[in-house]
Amino acid sequence: MNNFFFQMILIFSIAICSIPEKRIVAEWEQALGTMIRWPLGIPNDLVFELARDDSLYVLVESINEQVQASNTFSDIGIDLDQVVFINTDTYSHWTRDYGPQFLIGEDYWKVINQDFNGYPLENGCNEICDDSMILYDCLGNEFCNNLPLYPEEGYDCYVNNHLCQDFNGDGQIIDWLGDGYCDNGSWGLNFMCNEYSFDCGDCGGEIIDEIGYCNESFSGTRVNNLSQTLRLDNRGWDEDDNTNIDFANQLNWDILNLPLYFTGGNLMTDGYGNAFSTELMINENNLNSDNFIGIIQESLNVNNYHIFDNPNFESIQHIDCMAKLVNPETVIIKQVSQDSPEYDCVEEFANSFIEINSFYDRPYNIHRIFCPEIVGGPWETNPVAAYTNSLILNQKVLVPLYGIDYDLQAIEVYQDAMPGYEVIGFEGATYEPWYSEDALHCRTMGIFDPSMIHISHKKIMSNEIFNNLSIVIETEIIDYGNLDMPLDSVIVYWKYSNDNGPYNQINLYLESNNDYIGEFPFLSANSSIDYFISVTNINGKKMNHPASGWHIFNTLSISLGDLNNDLNINVQDIILIIDVVLNMEYENLADLNFDQIVDVLDIVQLVNIILNN
Repeated sequence: MNNFFFQMILIFSIAICSIPEKRIVAEWEQALGTMIRWPLGIPNDLVFELARDDSLYVLVESINEQVQASNTFSDIGIDLDQVVFINTDTYSHWTRDYGPQFLIGEDYWKVINQDFNGYPLENGCNEICDDSMILYDCLGNEFCNNLPLYPEEGYDCYVNNHLCQDFNGDGQIIDWLGDGYCDNGSWGLNFMCNEYSFDCGDCGGEIIDEIGYCNESFSGTRVNNLSQTLRLDNRGWDEDDNTNIDFANQLNWDILNLPLYFTGGNLMTDGYGNAFSTELMINENNLNSDNFIGIIQESLNVNNYHIFDNPNFESIQHIDCMAKLVNPETVIIKQVSQDSPEYDCVEEFANSFIEINSFYDRPYNIHRIFCPEIVGGPWETNPVAAYTNSLILNQKVLVPLYGIDYDLQAIEVYQDAMPGYEVIGFEGATYEPWYSEDALHCRTMGIFDPSMIHISHKKIMSNEIFNNLSIVIETEIIDYGNLDMPLDSVIVYWKYSNDNGPYNQINLYLESNNDYIGEFPFLSANSSIDYFISVTNINGKKMNHPASGWHIFNTLSISLGDLNNDLNINVQDIILIIDVVLNMEYENLADLNFDQIVDVLDIVQLVNIILNN
C-alpha cells in the first residue's frame, strides 16, 4: 500500500478517535491493585486472589485493625509485602462507591475526591399514575403521589389530599410533610415552597396551609425501620468522605476536589470521555441535567454523559447492577425473566445502548447475561443475581456467584465477551453474602498505575474490510511514565484462528506523534484471524491490547488477486490477469493497486504476493 493511502487512513482515524487530553481511567486499564476495607465485606478466597498478583490497599482505622487484618491475611496465605494499609476513618465496606476515581493526562494525575451521599433510594420503572395523583416538587420534578420512596416506613402519600389512603396496610396514613424532617431535596424531593408551606414547617418559617396539605390529622412522625441498612438517616456516611484525601496523601498523589455526589457504583466510563449513569446520579445532587453534566464536563473532561431512566422500582439504581462495560466497544447487560415486573424496563434500558455509538463511532457489541431471581436483602425489590457486578483486574475478571445453576452460564457470558481473560467466580461470604444491589464490584475499587502504557486501537471489523490484500492496522499509544522517550517496540502478533501457532509478527512504525501504523500481509480468503498488539517501553514495561486475549476478525470470502475464486492465489491467477491485460479488460479482483486500470503493475504486485506467501 502506498504511503499516501496510509496517511489518509491515519488522518481519518485520528480525527474521530484520538485519546483525550485528560480522561477518567477505565476499569480494564493497568491497575496497581484493589482497595478494600477492614473489617472485610468480601470472602477470604477473594481477598487472596486480589493479592495474588497485585497490591491490596486496605482501609483501616487504627493500629489494632491493622494488626487484626495482618494476622488474617497471613493465615490465608497472603504475602504482606503485597498489602498497603491506608489509615482513614470509614463507616462502610463499599469502597466502590466512596473510593477514588482517577483523572489522567500527559504529565497529569489526580485522585478525584467526590462527596458521598450514602444510598438514597429512588423510584424508577415508572408505573402508570392516575392523573389526579400527579404532583410536582418545588424544583418542578413530576412525581406520583401514591408512589412514595419509603412505603415500608409508613408513607402512603407525599402530601395530604383526599385521594391518599392506607396503601401499605399499616392502619394509618403517615405522610412526607410534617414528619419533622426538612425535605430540602436531599431525599429526592424538594418541598421548600409556598404550596407545601416550606415542608409544613419542617424547614422553618410560618405555616400557611391554604391548600390543606398540612392537616395534622393526616400527618405523623417518621417510623424508622432499623432492619433497613441502606437508609440515609441510619448511616454515618460522612465517615467515608475523607477516604480519598487520606489515600492520596499517603501515596503523595494530587487531589481534585469534585463538589458533587458522584457515587462510583453508578458510574461507567470507557476511558475516553464517555460516561454512563442512571438519573439518580443527577437527582441526588439537586441539579438539573444540564448543570450537572456541565460541571462533569468541565471538571473531568467527560464529553458524552449518557443518563438513563431509573430501570428498577424502588432501588439505589446503580448502573453496575445493570450493565458492565468490559472494553470501549463491548457491554454486558442484565436480562431478567419475562415474568419479572421490571422486564420491560430492563429491556428498555438495554435497547438504549443500541442507539449509542462507542468512542470509535460504532455500535456497541452487546452481550446479555441472564440474572435469575434470588433471595435478596430485606430492602430490595424484585432482587435478582447481580452478575454484572464484577471486577476487572488486569488480566482477570472476578464475578459474583450465588451457588445456583445459572452461575456457570454467567461465567460463559464473560468468557465469550472477553476471550483470553481469566474469568473466576466467587460466592459471597456467609456473614456478608452478595445481594442484588450489593455484590463484588460494590465492595472493591481498582487503584490504577499513573505510569501506565495506554493503547488505543480501533479493532479491525470484518464488515469494514474492503479487501484481503491491504488490511491496515493502526494504534495510538501514550507511555504516561516516559512521555519524551521512544518506545522500544510496537508489534502485532497474529495467526489464523485454526492454527495452533506460532504467531506471526508485524512491526508497526511511528507515523506521527503517538500514532503507529502497519498492514497485514496478504491474508487467505474466508479465514478467521486472531491478533493482539504488544508494546514494550525502554524500561521493559509491557502492555497488550487487549490487555488479555486477542481480537478476532474474518477476511472476505473473495480476495483481490484470486481471479478464479478457488481461495488460493497462484500461477493460475497470473495467467488469468495476463489475459485481462492483453484483452484490455477490467476486472475488480485484478486491480490490485486500485487505480481503475489493470496493467503490468498489477501483474507485478500479484507475482510479489505469491512470492511473499
